[in-house]
Amino acid sequence: MAKQRRVWGQWLPAVCTASLMLLTVIPPSAAVAETGNDQAAVRMIKAEATGKNTIEITFDGPLTAFDPADIEIDSAMGDWLALNPKLTPNLSVESAEIHRNTQGQSVAVLQTVQALKADATITRPANEDPASLRSPYYKGDPVKDKQQADYLLSWQMDNGGWYKYSEKDQYGRPWDGQEKKSDWRTREGGDIGTIDNNATTKEMLFLALMYKQTGDTRYRDAVKRGVDFLLTMQYPSGGWPQVYPARGNYSDYVTYNDNAMMHAMETLTDIAVRKYPYNSDIADAATIERIHTALERGVEYILKSQIVSNGRLTAWCAQHDPVTYEPREARAYEHPSISGSESVEIVKYLMSIPHPSEAVKKSVNAALQWFRDAKVPGMKYVSADPNGVYFVPDPNSTIWYRFYEICTGLPIFSGRDGVIKHSILEIEKERRDGYAWAGTWPQKLLSIAETTGYYENRVYVKITGAASHNDSGQTLEQGQLVRVEDRINPTITLDEPGRLTGNHYNTKDHRLTVTGKLDEPGDVKVNGVSIELNEDLSFRTSVNLVPGMNTITVNAVDWAGNESTAGFKAVPNNGG
Repeated sequence: MAKQRRVWGQWLPAVCTASLMLLTVIPPSAAVAETGNDQAAVRMIKAEATGKNTIEITFDGPLTAFDPADIEIDSAMGDWLALNPKLTPNLSVESAEIHRNTQGQSVAVLQTVQALKADATITRPANEDPASLRSPYYKGDPVKDKQQADYLLSWQMDNGGWYKYSEKDQYGRPWDGQEKKSDWRTREGGDIGTIDNNATTKEMLFLALMYKQTGDTRYRDAVKRGVDFLLTMQYPSGGWPQVYPARGNYSDYVTYNDNAMMHAMETLTDIAVRKYPYNSDIADAATIERIHTALERGVEYILKSQIVSNGRLTAWCAQHDPVTYEPREARAYEHPSISGSESVEIVKYLMSIPHPSEAVKKSVNAALQWFRDAKVPGMKYVSADPNGVYFVPDPNSTIWYRFYEICTGLPIFSGRDGVIKHSILEIEKERRDGYAWAGTWPQKLLSIAETTGYYENRVYVKITGAASHNDSGQTLEQGQLVRVEDRINPTITLDEPGRLTGNHYNTKDHRLTVTGKLDEPGDVKVNGVSIELNEDLSFRTSVNLVPGMNTITVNAVDWAGNESTAGFKAVPNNGG
């Protein structure tokens, strides 16, 4: 049976040398303000779920009047990858009371009509709309979609991958049985698969959908071969190259460029958690275990490859060495540098890790601060500018350069001659107009980080009214938004081990099987010995009993650090 996995472990990033760029790591914050910075207003310090129907809000001082109508409880209904939380006020308050804690702060205790999950999250309604997948292959016509799926089957390589063709060229027809399946060849003349431009992952997504819709096992088996391709191409260090087998050039580096590695990890994550359309028998327990191991190694590589400048973490290059983790070059105009584009998808993935390690938190905070430091406010980038200016002052615009020089923090522009310039006007027009040298890539991520943080399935408390106040007449800070954190103790359910007699159970022999289940992921110990949870959160272990009365104690700690204890007494029948 598949075991519960804690995602992810602890790692320390290695130092990538040579940089003078400075940054300041942002301090952690328990609350985020959506609008306003009025220091005179009363603010929420924290919001915690202490029960599935109980939310406690602590304010930064005493209130003399509290109106629960000032409080709105929102659920995030949006998908994380879209960076749109879609906060929706769909939790209602049944009753409320307020008291003061030992620090003299007011604490509002709200009882909700709707229950939260044991980890203070919600369960969003399942969305199995094929159109929501945004697959370029999906047309919504069963006949055409099946035909397209069959075309993709014919183009899949023996290694399980695909090339970066599309439905507008080769993948819009069946393979003829003779032509090469890839434009890239190994030295021996074999086909090279790739994850560049969403290749392989987008074919896997569409075929997984077609398997859900048709039940045709050919599509399922093709996705399985795609999974094997992704797992096989991963380097021992944890990174993913752009291609497999090796191409013999920059494509063999670990590739963040165009989000290649991150799309591979996102696909594998969706398969591991059985997210639609992978919520089928595409991956068995053993495959999911392999995926979890691969993802852990992938995160380890990400942390180790994060560029350190003058002792402080920044972000990532578009390519990195698979062994040394150092930033590497690609094409002549793509130099070792810090990327204002590719780093965004990396941070998005790290922020989505459930219960991240301190190393992951440090990495995220440092990268977010680098985005703040590297931004160019008051500037707009005009791609292929017909006026030949490219960077135009605009007070309403903020941009980031595609590449920042590691040693100086200056923007990098380069032509096909491979010479680094710091002005776009110093390179040839073909490259000026033929490449994205700047953009707004981190903007949405920074906005989300500074308001909701990671939001998928999370609950928030928002101030929307002004009836509550303190004795000075100061009201609550309007628009303040605070995420509800988990302070709900896990529930331990134990199976009866025998016949209950008075205060103990009688058992048949001296070896007792202890079985039970938690209501949320966590760590379990039975009489001080750690026990693995199964995928369904059940556990099973054996305990040796001594003659007479034995105490069995089960301790559980959920991933938020909340603890519970349960147990019973047992006496072996042949032991007195």
